[in-house]
Amino acid sequence: MIISAAMERYLYAILLLKKKYRCVRSVDVAHYMKCSKPSVSVSVNRLIKEGLLVMEQDGNLAVTDRGKAYIQAHQDRSRYFQQLLEAAGIDPDIAEAESFSLAKAIQPDTFDALKKYLSNAL
Repeated sequence: MIISAAMERYLYAILLLKKKYRCVRSVDVAHYMKCSKPSVSVSVNRLIKEGLLVMEQDGNLAVTDRGKAYIQAHQDRSRYFQQLLEAAGIDPDIAEAESFSLAKAIQPDTFDALKKYLSNAL
């Protein structure tokens, strides 16, 4: 399953807001991300369809276990690329910024193969 970087940001924002507050609604996400409620609604519906998010009966949003695992896997890939770039001599701020894009651009299976290859090659 592949979701856009924008939808990934929505998912991550909902997760952060849920940790900070008990109740998170689409309007809270729109306010936090400084975007329109219709924009949030489109992404929320797609995330629900993908099984990464649920809307509870009271309208609150909750990240599913599958959604949490998706975010965790992306963070792990991003962290790995950041460490790799820094080890190659890239400025830490640049490495941090670019690691997100690298983690998003690569498929999980490709990442696993690359990680395995590099661990054997180094």
